[in-house]
Amino acid sequence: MRAFLFATLVASGLVGCATPTTAPITTPPPPTISESEPTTPQIEAITTEEIPIPDALLFDFLVAEFALRQGRYREALDLYQRLAEQVNDVNVSARAARIAQFLGDENAVTTLVQLWLTQEPDNPEAGRLAGVLALRRGAGTAAFNYFFSAFEEGAMVDFGMLARAYSQLSEEERHTLKLSIDQQLEEEAPSALIFARALIAAEDSEEQRALTLLDQILDDDPENLQAIMLQARMQLNLGYPDPLRALGEAVSKRESNEILRRHYAQLLASVDLNEARTQYERLSASHPEQGDYVMALALINKEMGDALAAKAYLRQCLQLSCPADEIHYNLGELEQEAGTPQAAIEHYRAVGDSPYFLVANRRVAALLLQSQQYRSLHQHFADQRAQYPRRAEQLFALEAQALSTANQHQSTLELLNQALGLYPNSESLRYARAMTAQSLGDLDQLEQDLTTILALSPNNATVLNALGYTLADQTDRLEEGRVLIERAFELAPDEPAIMDSLGWVLFKLGDFERAYYYLDKAYRLLPDPEIAAHLGEVLVTLNRVDQAIAVWQEAIVVAPDHATLIATIERLKPSLLSPQ
Repeated sequence: MRAFLFATLVASGLVGCATPTTAPITTPPPPTISESEPTTPQIEAITTEEIPIPDALLFDFLVAEFALRQGRYREALDLYQRLAEQVNDVNVSARAARIAQFLGDENAVTTLVQLWLTQEPDNPEAGRLAGVLALRRGAGTAAFNYFFSAFEEGAMVDFGMLARAYSQLSEEERHTLKLSIDQQLEEEAPSALIFARALIAAEDSEEQRALTLLDQILDDDPENLQAIMLQARMQLNLGYPDPLRALGEAVSKRESNEILRRHYAQLLASVDLNEARTQYERLSASHPEQGDYVMALALINKEMGDALAAKAYLRQCLQLSCPADEIHYNLGELEQEAGTPQAAIEHYRAVGDSPYFLVANRRVAALLLQSQQYRSLHQHFADQRAQYPRRAEQLFALEAQALSTANQHQSTLELLNQALGLYPNSESLRYARAMTAQSLGDLDQLEQDLTTILALSPNNATVLNALGYTLADQTDRLEEGRVLIERAFELAPDEPAIMDSLGWVLFKLGDFERAYYYLDKAYRLLPDPEIAAHLGEVLVTLNRVDQAIAVWQEAIVVAPDHATLIATIERLKPSLLSPQ
């Protein structure tokens, strides 16, 4: 057995091990295991304790330290982890855990931290690290217990991690975490923990509870900027008079505090666009390279109706490497509003694969349809599918929707036939073809496509309802339709469209009272003109003509050209359509 000065390195190789050195590791560390950690953990040398090392393990310790010095961290970790399990010493376990954290090896950290805590249960560093690991596996209450114990032992603990992870916890964990924190708050608690609890209350939309906690913090520390910022947001949500006053005063006292002013500007944007613009102008002047501030100015000016300034800021954004897709989308909107459709189309076409992609293509389709440029419409979507193949299925659906809106049903059918040749398992494309077939009067194709979808997704309530309603409304297969609609209703009992179908098929089957019940309920939930047509017809059948007229009059104001509504009124009460 030999005494080995742990964490020393041999300067002259394995043979000359009599001269130790404690030179620090200078290789930059890789990422940590936790994104919540504010700083990269360091592998700290431990030079204060001599550890009895079995002779058989001395060579392994030396090799591990050399591997560490030479930047072979994975090899060092493997060796130290084995040594930690063989030598019952807290310093070995701690060093192995730090190396594992340094490498971002969560499994190794978990194992080694538990070993470390077994040997030294009150070590604050081990407790804090165990808390981070518990939080990552969704054990919020355990994380809090580790964190608070580490805090009591003198460790610097970021209690805010609890709030940041809160929304990802299970409902049970969220509940027990709040109870644990609240129990601690009944005694003396650090302001950081009180603030974390306020953040959790804000996450739960318990604004008043959050404000009570923030008042507690600000009573002790009126200059706590985090509390002032959160307080402003909570007061704004609750509609307090002058909710941003304290935050504005804090900004005035700290002219150079960028974070504070940015938060103020963001909140102002919901209550005072003009003042928000002033704050963003100051931020942009102080940080001209920051594209986010220029983009905010562009959007504020756009919302305020200053298209010229908005365009200027958006073009400036392009020079600052802001997200080009968002810029082009907003420029497209401005050109569309200005009545320059071709310029708008060019900007919309410049939008790439981003959250703006589909809506930009929908805008292009609408603009081309306005001037009946069907060939250009087809070419646009063909080009987009070639450029963005992963979006091709969605682009087929968008083009089909545009053509259908323009009543180009035959062209829509041909396009969907092409699309389904490429994507035969696409339920959305097949459903679109079924609806197109219905518009063309091809009920066989509709039934074939909807039946195919149900073979793949037998619990698709929308498809069950569509097929059932079609059978009930346009064929004499009423019982088949009723069975399908009732299955849809079981799956989605609160869906007004399905209630309408159920009421309509019951009416067709002669069950007028039950038909009225479902149609009346559907119309109250969704005052749709087709539901109004059905409800009115049932009311006429029940000799409640005045009520039917009231329903139809209400509906026809909203949808004077709705085909089903007009046809029903013409058949049952044509005088309603006569000029007064």
